[in-house]
Amino acid sequence: MPTSPPVRVHLGRNARRVVLLVHLATSLGWLGADLVLGVLAGTGFLAEDPALVAACYTALHVFAVPVLLVLGLGSLGSGLLLGLASRWGVVRTTWVLVKLVINLVLVALVPVLLQPRLAEVARQARHVDAGLVERLGRIPLDLLFPAVVSGTALLVAAVLAIWKPWGPTRRA
Repeated sequence: MPTSPPVRVHLGRNARRVVLLVHLATSLGWLGADLVLGVLAGTGFLAEDPALVAACYTALHVFAVPVLLVLGLGSLGSGLLLGLASRWGVVRTTWVLVKLVINLVLVALVPVLLQPRLAEVARQARHVDAGLVERLGRIPLDLLFPAVVSGTALLVAAVLAIWKPWGPTRRA
């Protein structure tokens, strides 16, 4: 069974540097956004002042999903372009494939899991009173996990990019 040659994109030196800069900026920005998400979620979880709780969750609702999606998709697009233009490929080496899967899963989880939880917490936070924390129930605890999981996964992706473990995939 004949195999097709790998898809390659040619990027000039300056174009490759620009794409690499975009990839680094979006990936590091994504990690930074996760840190902010964690701080806001943690503050909302630990705070006793209903106004502070409401402010934290309202800020998360307004900013988290668009920022995470833009940065995640920017990282995905620039990473795909770098993979297609390099000897590492997109599916030729296991470490690049693992990074791709991490990115796809994290980007997919934002609208599927995070956005609905943030919409619910923002709806509850519209009524700032002493019963706000009780009305929120388990949601504040649920909002701590995305920052931890995503931040850890992004650090794993960074380690893979630096150490480049594992060899070629079977497809290569």
